[in-house]
Amino acid sequence: MATDSSYEAIPDFGVLYDAVPLYATRSDVPFYLDQAARAAAAGSAGVLELGCGTGRVLLALARAGHAVTGLDLSPAMLTHCRTKLAAEAAAVQNRVTLCQGDMRDFSLGPPGAGGFAAAFAPFRGLQHLATAAEQLGCFQAVRRHLAPGGRFVFDVFNPNYQLMTQDRSREVEDTAELQLPDGRYLRRAMRVIRVRWVEQLSEGELIYYLRSGNSTRRLVQAISMRWYTPSELQHLLDRAGFRVENLYGDFNRSALADESPDIIVVAARGSSD
Repeated sequence: MATDSSYEAIPDFGVLYDAVPLYATRSDVPFYLDQAARAAAAGSAGVLELGCGTGRVLLALARAGHAVTGLDLSPAMLTHCRTKLAAEAAAVQNRVTLCQGDMRDFSLGPPGAGGFAAAFAPFRGLQHLATAAEQLGCFQAVRRHLAPGGRFVFDVFNPNYQLMTQDRSREVEDTAELQLPDGRYLRRAMRVIRVRWVEQLSEGELIYYLRSGNSTRRLVQAISMRWYTPSELQHLLDRAGFRVENLYGDFNRSALADESPDIIVVAARGSSD
């Protein structure tokens, strides 16, 4: 059994990640495509995606005609993304730039002198930032890379405190067994080991069961997720030089409410330096 918080510890992790139906059917891609189209209409160039992973959102953006720079800390995820990108048409490949880096503090060459039209952090990537220093470091780096008035768009989960107070230490299957392209079989479960209320962190595990014939491997990825309140996000963004334009509770743009599954933020970069 392997247990680690990094993607590199689990062989072929990008393949396993892409096989999870919950990820493939996530409804956020049309929302981010629409945000990219709005940014392009404003006249600035290019989109920056933080935590681009295997390219689930990034490739959709490139196929839609957007120049997109993807940043990710994981070499394994970027390698799998490059493999998928190589299967795309040349025009799509030419729109994509992939960079290894840490979203907590990064420096890239934005397209042209004006900066990116938009920066996206899809699928709760910002919840891997545990401290206020890390969060502000990320937000300030994003601001440096955006054109004046450029949008920073991201989503995090809306904390369900009733659920979080329950014992969720037993494994719960979230992916029934399915066959991978290489013939192996995968199923996945998850559990929450501990909730650290003071730090606003949920410590959990994603457990991958890989079966080949009569042999099954159990691979465990430790994962900590930092949750936010809407007012906290507004405060952090204000400190980093952003103005919150919209807070949604779902990708259908419904208003944020107590029962909303997500907090989706659209913030504009201020014009002052």
